[in-house]
Amino acid sequence: MKTINDYFDDLKKITGSDYATAKKLKIGKSSLSTIRSRGQMADETALKVADLLQIDRTEVLIAAAMARSEGEVKNAWEDVSKRVYKGVMLGGVVALGSVGLAHTMAAEMINGVHCILC
Repeated sequence: MKTINDYFDDLKKITGSDYATAKKLKIGKSSLSTIRSRGQMADETALKVADLLQIDRTEVLIAAAMARSEGEVKNAWEDVSKRVYKGVMLGGVVALGSVGLAHTMAAEMINGVHCILC
């Protein structure tokens, strides 16, 4: 799984700089520097990052949650990540129309882990 900084490195390749990335995300350059130094970001920022990179939002949301977590909670998120992507890989997402189903299944899996942790 990619780290938060990996995603920002990918964005930097697209935008040309962290300053331009911050501008695209509509956050301050100091906020982006804080995200990079802590290796953590809010879920709202994760959604923007995924959208700018044109990748699955679930992937970046899970990475953000894992980065903010420790111990058993982090391990649980790692398990969710493996299950989500194992399911996507096995299913091959069959067709583009199946993407909505994959998102629904991922959301159900995440909600199930959340309830277990509560």
